[in-house]
Amino acid sequence: MSVFTNVIVLAVVLLFIYIFASLLIRDAKNKKLKAAIHNDGVAVSGTITNVRSRSGGNSGFINISVDFNYVNEKGELLTGQRDIVIDITRIQNFQPGKPIPLRYLRLDPQQVLVDLPNPLLTRS
Repeated sequence: MSVFTNVIVLAVVLLFIYIFASLLIRDAKNKKLKAAIHNDGVAVSGTITNVRSRSGGNSGFINISVDFNYVNEKGELLTGQRDIVIDITRIQNFQPGKPIPLRYLRLDPQQVLVDLPNPLLTRS
């Protein structure tokens, strides 16, 4: 019975190590991509096509999923979707048809991010 218990404990520990390592690798890739977009990105204004909100709890912030269209340097119409956090008092700026500042990677225009400051860091 002791061997069986040791195998289960080892399997659980290895699973947690795998999950932790996967999260670290994914986070590093995301940071590298964001840095590449900021360093060699193209600023463009997109158009919001759809917005879905999720509660931010009792805070003054709200989580939204924004669908948008934008045109790259070649004149191609591209679509994208990103989740962002906004100040709830600015929700009127995130309605369908409104412009949204975007930045995409010059070499891969599908890699796009919403070019807004993080409200959690800028609120006074």
